[in-house]
Amino acid sequence: MKYYGERSLASILKLVLNLLLIIGVCMFTYISKNVISSNDLNISIFRKISIYGLFVIGSISLILIVYNLKKIVDSLVHVNPFIRENVKRLNSIAIECFIITGCYLINFFINPKYVDFNLITVDMKGIHTDMEFFIFLFAGSFILILSKVFEQAVEVKEENDFTI
Repeated sequence: MKYYGERSLASILKLVLNLLLIIGVCMFTYISKNVISSNDLNISIFRKISIYGLFVIGSISLILIVYNLKKIVDSLVHVNPFIRENVKRLNSIAIECFIITGCYLINFFINPKYVDFNLITVDMKGIHTDMEFFIFLFAGSFILILSKVFEQAVEVKEENDFTI
């Protein structure tokens, strides 16, 4: 199986990311509409606005991550991944991961659910953790390092292009 180019794994991944982007925007719209119109939450208006604000910031960051991944995969389909735009996209993805990490951490302090913070719990519903922010923290750190590797690869590629 080919990994990049037309009719490859990269083109399949591009389709999946397009689908995720559409589903993500639809889910964001649906959840936003329900939260704004719902009066079922028994919390203060300030806390509701704060939690919804974190949801908006986190959701937009997540949608931007998928969009930037789609653009990176698109460069794989066109067999040209080592370009400066991909370095910028990887940096953006890292920043968006750190923003989501910040949203999780702020949510710990304003969300009443997190009064009973549990590192990990196992119950009849399955395994649960309150450490999701670590996923985005480590992903952001790894992607930031990967962007620096890509930046060096772009510099070597450009140097080789000028040599020829």
